[in-house]
Amino acid sequence: MNDQKKKHNSKININTVKVGDGDSQKEIEKAKLKSHGIIAKDKSGKIITTVEGHSYGEAKVKEVIKLILSKPKE
Repeated sequence: MNDQKKKHNSKININTVKVGDGDSQKEIEKAKLKSHGIIAKDKSGKIITTVEGHSYGEAKVKEVIKLILSKPKE
């Protein structure tokens, strides 16, 4: 994830949050995830997509980033 964060940090904000920190549990519930995963949001905070789980691999992370970057700017 860190290499993708470095590559795309000027275009999107990527945060890695430990479950239990801050509002993470509330965010997981809003995203309808079972326990943890990826929650991708647009600038307004609307969920674009989610990925359930912890072991989704680099290809899935790149897919989510591509989806975020393809959304029209508001």
